[in-house]
Amino acid sequence: MIKKNKLNSSTFDAKINWRIIWYSVVIWLLAFAIGGFVILPWYYLVLPILIFWITINYFKKMPKSTDKILTFGLWISLVWFFVIVVLTLAEIAGFYYFNFFFFFSDFRNWLLFPLVLLVPVVYSLILENKQSFSTNNKYKRSRRRKQDSKVADFLTSKHLKTSNIGG
Repeated sequence: MIKKNKLNSSTFDAKINWRIIWYSVVIWLLAFAIGGFVILPWYYLVLPILIFWITINYFKKMPKSTDKILTFGLWISLVWFFVIVVLTLAEIAGFYYFNFFFFFSDFRNWLLFPLVLLVPVVYSLILENKQSFSTNNKYKRSRRRKQDSKVADFLTSKHLKTSNIGG
């Protein structure tokens, strides 16, 4: 008897998080605006700072568990990347009339994609390391306090008070 594996529909509950989409649209719009106003050498400095700032603002509402921070950053970067790719393809179709050579000949159009993929992941790694480091320090501090209190209890115990040292 062969059993068929039935997939539950509950495992594929895909919810659209409009906040993720909104932030990716904001990144795309600001990259487009900065590309029009900022002089070319400064663009390579301004765009990473802008994406880093947007990532920091997005990560203010994130899971507090250190196990979920990296996966959160990976998913955010992938969703942002795919939304920006779709918007960029729509931009090519609308503004450049499918002139792919003209669009991709400018390196500013290429710079956005690796930044969107890397900055949220790197920031999530930094946050994960920071949180794991702070929890380790809290554990070490609480352990040190327990050891210090044991030493203080021993020093103030009745054994030392009842002994006649000077006779």
